[in-house]
Amino acid sequence: MSSLFIQTPFFKAITDRSLQYLAAGFPIHFVGPTGVGKTSLAIYIAEQLERPVTIIRGNDELTNKDLLGGNYGVSKKETIDNYIHSVLKKEQEIKPLWIHGKLTEAVKKGHTLIIDEFTRSRPETNNIFLSVLEEKVLPLYGNPTESHIPVHPQFKAIFTSNPEEYAGVHQTQDALLDRLITIDLDYCDLETEVEIIRHKTELSLEEVQFIAAIVSKIRTACMEENKQGPSIRTSLMIATIAKKSKITIHPKDEQFRMLCTDMLWVPMARSHQHMDKLSIKRYILQQLNRIKKGRVK
Repeated sequence: MSSLFIQTPFFKAITDRSLQYLAAGFPIHFVGPTGVGKTSLAIYIAEQLERPVTIIRGNDELTNKDLLGGNYGVSKKETIDNYIHSVLKKEQEIKPLWIHGKLTEAVKKGHTLIIDEFTRSRPETNNIFLSVLEEKVLPLYGNPTESHIPVHPQFKAIFTSNPEEYAGVHQTQDALLDRLITIDLDYCDLETEVEIIRHKTELSLEEVQFIAAIVSKIRTACMEENKQGPSIRTSLMIATIAKKSKITIHPKDEQFRMLCTDMLWVPMARSHQHMDKLSIKRYILQQLNRIKKGRVK
């Protein structure tokens, strides 16, 4: 994964700060709109710590049992004593079979834990992280042999989340946020976006600049209306489709124009509800006509 991450000045500044905070013993929290690279950045930073990495994906069905572990059946041990031929003795021992969850394994072995989109999990589930981050102890509810385990000294935690206005996102409890250093991730700069698209698609610099220019223009128009615009994921989708379909990446190419319109009209429609679909598509094509050498005139 790290070899696929583009370390431009934009991301290097964030990476350096994050590693400083983690080295000082504090968990970090990346928050930002979808598609800005929160998860990829979290994985890249985790790899720099040179410890095993455990990833937990937040969701509404996540429970303490998923995180800590639980009883999954029983283990059976049977001893047969036939030392004296005429005497047969049997002893059975049945114990609950406890299997550790991902959080327990990470805490116990000192992994770097990534809790991806943790606000999609219910607050009562996320409460377990309070003990880990504050008391440095993980309670093992329901474990028949251990009541708790201490947090390994090399354990680190990286959280990611989307803004609270997103659908399916729970409000985070203040007690947990107070224990995290929250880093606001916004859309990367145009230079970084170009480098990422080039690296992943191997298109020419000029081709990538055309794509980044039109997506950036629509993104800016959406943000002016205080709405989320198309992310770098949109740029990558346009670039990938154009390459695989052998579409000429040029503002005058009809297939490329239709591809850009199909990919960009929805975010524009969400942010510019006063415009009809035809006007939105005309606007996108007008911006394409203004692109010259990767820049919007």
